[in-house]
Amino acid sequence: MMATMLAAVTFHLLNTGREGFPRAVVSQHSYNFELAAMYVLVLAFFGVNGAGKYSVDEQVLGGELNLYQAGIDKVFGEE
Repeated sequence: MMATMLAAVTFHLLNTGREGFPRAVVSQHSYNFELAAMYVLVLAFFGVNGAGKYSVDEQVLGGELNLYQAGIDKVFGEE
């Protein structure tokens, strides 16, 4: 999803340019790339930091890495 939003930011920047960012007041009061750029930053944050210790994944499944390790152990028969 982050790659899709990065493509959207690139598309808007190639079509409209920077639109005077950061000081210009554009006619629609919003830069075309603004929302897609926010999504890229938020998705990058969660991609680097993970969901956190209070996430449903951590509380119910014991964390994503433990879930993957349990699946690998089942496939290869290790305990």
